[in-house]
Amino acid sequence: MGDDTRQRAGVGEHTAAARRVLLAPSAPGALAPGLRITAAARAAELTGQPALADRYRAWAPHGAADADPSLTAAVRDFTDRVTLAPGAAGPGLLGTLTARGLDAPAVVALAQICAFVAYEARVASGLALLSGEPAAEPVEPSPCPSPAPAAPRPPSEARFTLDELSWRPRIPVVDADALTAEQRAVIDAHATLSVASPYYRTLLHDPAALDHRTHVYNAVMYGRGGLPRAERELATLLVSRANGCVYCASVHGRKYAQLSRDKPAALRVLRDGGEALADDARGRAIARFAEAQTSTPPRAGAAEVAALRAAGLTEAELTDLVHAVALFGWANRLMLVLGDAQPVRRPEAGVPHDAVPHDPIPRDDTPRNDARDDARESCSGTPDRSPRTGDA
Repeated sequence: MGDDTRQRAGVGEHTAAARRVLLAPSAPGALAPGLRITAAARAAELTGQPALADRYRAWAPHGAADADPSLTAAVRDFTDRVTLAPGAAGPGLLGTLTARGLDAPAVVALAQICAFVAYEARVASGLALLSGEPAAEPVEPSPCPSPAPAAPRPPSEARFTLDELSWRPRIPVVDADALTAEQRAVIDAHATLSVASPYYRTLLHDPAALDHRTHVYNAVMYGRGGLPRAERELATLLVSRANGCVYCASVHGRKYAQLSRDKPAALRVLRDGGEALADDARGRAIARFAEAQTSTPPRAGAAEVAALRAAGLTEAELTDLVHAVALFGWANRLMLVLGDAQPVRRPEAGVPHDAVPHDPIPRDDTPRNDARDDARESCSGTPDRSPRTGDA
C-alpha cells in the first residue's frame, strides 16, 4: 500500500516510514517488537484486513522471547478497545498498561500503533473500493475471543460544540525544557508543532512516529488541488462525530464553518451528522461514505462510491476523501485514548486561559506563495497567535 500511485506526494513514503518506526524501531523500549506486531496484526484483523495483518506479522523478529502473559493480555485488550470503540476508551485502559510495566513512551507507541493501523486499514479498504473491490475481507476466527465488530459509538449530541476546548493528557508529558536532540529536531522540522502544546509533548514520547505522522497529516489535509479544503474538513468533522471525539469535532467543525462560510451548516452537522446534508447531494454522499468507513470493519461499499461519483467527485477528489477519512481514524484515536477534552478556562473567571489557538484559517482554496502557510494551520484555537494544542 505504501507505494500506491494514487496517493499524494510523500504520503506513501511517510506511511511506510511510520509503519517501520512503530513496528521495528531501533530502540523499542518497554514495548517489545513482538508485542508491537501482535497489536498491529490484531487491529488489522478487527478492521477487516487479514492480508494487512499478515504483512505486519512478516515484521516479527525471529527467536524473540515471549512477553509476560499478563502484559500480552493487557496489550490485546487495549488494542481491541481502541480499535473497536475508541470513544469509550477511558483512562483506566492506560492504568492497566502502566501497572503491567509500560512507561509513557511505550504507552504512546502502543496508542500510535493502534491508531496508525486504523488509518492504514481504511486507506487500503477505501482504495480497494475505488477499484471496484470489497472494502473489507472476512475475518478468520481468532484463537482468542475478540469483541464483536462495532459501529462507531452513537454520538451524544449534547456533548458536541463549536466552542473552543482544551485537551488534558492522561500520562506525563515530555519536559519542554529537556528535549532530546531527536525531539527538538522534530519540533523544528514542522511549523505545525509546538512544545507549548500538551498534545505534542505527549506524542513526543515517540518523536519518529510524530514526525512521519505530521508529514502525512499535512499532505492529506493541506495539499493543494483535489478535494476542496472545506469538504476535507466536512469529512473529518463527520468522522470525529461518529467516533465520539468531542475535541476533534469542535476543531474541525470550526474549520468547516470558516472554509464553507456556513456556521449554521456546521452546527447542523454537529447535531445530526450526515442527515443534516439530506438536501445536498454532494455533501450527503460524502457523509454517507465517511460515516460508513468509520465503522469497524468499514462498511462502505459500491453504493457509497457510486453516490460519490454521481455527485460529481473526480478520481483525485475520491482519493483525497479516502485519505482524509482514514487519517481521522488515526487522529481521533490518539486524542481519545491519550487525553481528555475540557472546557477552556477563561481569564475573566480568575483562572489563566489555557487554550491553544491556531493561525487564521484561509477562507478559500487559493494557492499561496509559501507552502508552509498551510502547514501552520493547526486544528484548534482562538484568533490570537499563541501556542496550539495540536492538529487533532
